[in-house]
Amino acid sequence: MGGPARITIEHTHTLSPIAKAACHSAEALLSALESRYSRYRNDSLVSTINRRAGTGKRTPLDQEAIALMQFCQALWEQSAGRFDPTSGILRRVWNFRDGALGDPGQLEKLLGKVGWDKVSLENDSAHLEEPEMEIDLGGVVKEYAADKAAQHLRDQGIEHALVELAGDVVTIGTQQGGEPWRVGISDPNEPANAILTVELVNAALATSGTYQRFIDSNGQRYSHFLNPVTGWPVEGPSSVSVISDTCLTAGAVATVACLTPRAECPEWLERAGAPWLQVDSDGRLSGPLKAKNPSGRSERTCT
Repeated sequence: MGGPARITIEHTHTLSPIAKAACHSAEALLSALESRYSRYRNDSLVSTINRRAGTGKRTPLDQEAIALMQFCQALWEQSAGRFDPTSGILRRVWNFRDGALGDPGQLEKLLGKVGWDKVSLENDSAHLEEPEMEIDLGGVVKEYAADKAAQHLRDQGIEHALVELAGDVVTIGTQQGGEPWRVGISDPNEPANAILTVELVNAALATSGTYQRFIDSNGQRYSHFLNPVTGWPVEGPSSVSVISDTCLTAGAVATVACLTPRAECPEWLERAGAPWLQVDSDGRLSGPLKAKNPSGRSERTCT
């Protein structure tokens, strides 16, 4: 899922066997989702779709995969194309995994293989119309997985828990003593430290940021958020955090915000209607989480 995972369950001693079983089965669920949707696994659904790009051979989808693809379609439309899961092919120039910059002269050719409008979804199947096209569902699957794991715990009767996947969090109820779960939002300039702490009850928090993956080249830092039209990194905020009923929604709003030029971010975030915090490269904080709650307390209680 692109980072460490943590499941915290608070319970009475008598519920220990139930809690342990629920935790182990939630871990198995997360492992299955990673195997299914990771682009790094040759036998995953995503890799199968990518291998068949441009061949005319369609890949069958079950209802879960259809729902995820339809969510990507809706987000692509709502973001005016800024969120585009086919833009991963641009990593051939921007290798953020190794921190290496390739030849920007290749961008024009690669951009011809970018565009969600080239993804065919029909008859419960998917096909990428251009050879060498790729999809990468990493922008939604981690958050979806956090939601699924949390719901699994609820279904097992767990009432007090926290699920964290690579910094994105879903909370179930309160802590056992009745206190809200206190979750820190990382400082982009010092990621090991919290720039703000929020309190969550039955809510999700997702953060996207340029500080997590980037390339330094000739004194210039390039963000891993790429404009799918130009192929170049977006000069957006350092990080955006969003609280919502689900991690999938929170993550989608935060990701699109980071794909948006800084000056336009607040408008997108306000339209989304969820509490948010934007941190700019100079360390300036803005948004309802800071402006309305200087202490860092989030009053949002989701059910």
